[in-house]
Amino acid sequence: MQKQLTRRMAGEIVISEKPGDTLKKWRTIFKLSQKNLASLLNVKPSVVCDFEKGRRASPGIGTVRKFVEAMVEYDKAQGGKIVSSMFAKDNNNAVYDIREFNTGTAISKLIKKIDGEILSGNEDILERPIYGYTIVDSLKAITTFNVFGDLYGWSNERAIFFSGVHYGRSPMIAIRAHPVKPRVVIYIKPKTIDKLAMKLAEMERIVLVKTELDEEEIVTILKKFN
Repeated sequence: MQKQLTRRMAGEIVISEKPGDTLKKWRTIFKLSQKNLASLLNVKPSVVCDFEKGRRASPGIGTVRKFVEAMVEYDKAQGGKIVSSMFAKDNNNAVYDIREFNTGTAISKLIKKIDGEILSGNEDILERPIYGYTIVDSLKAITTFNVFGDLYGWSNERAIFFSGVHYGRSPMIAIRAHPVKPRVVIYIKPKTIDKLAMKLAEMERIVLVKTELDEEEIVTILKKFN
């Protein structure tokens, strides 16, 4: 639970239009003052205050990781009540598997490993690195995600696999409507692919791929990957 919530918190802060406000929201949820959080991070309270007020540059993923891990570890030391209560309120079962890679991996390499067929995507994008993947049930992802950070883990520089795809239109419409996009969208055993899905992927410069492997096969391959 701790690891999943940490990813969720980090994802929400990173993709937020106002990361300082989102950081403050989570600090408040964990019942920490700016001084308390600063003490856990071994920094001055003004550092936390400046991030929350937007007086510092938006925190990078490394800084965000330190912030959220400090809050979650503090809660653990206090008995883990806040983490437990968060999961009692919002246990999202749309995610089949989520993982971060140890190092960046070229999109083309991932596609080759899963026997993927590229439906849309310029060649110059294929060598860009990604840093993880998420496998989700397409219907549950579209209808039940309250926090988009659940989808992105630590970063949006990742591949999102959608299972249960009929035409592929709805996942791409949902992604287009959100300000933060994944680098790759992969449909697992889709029935067919709507031309609109490919057009939207092209407009957003997202590599769109399909694979005939199932979720279990993909996870087995990617666990040995990178």
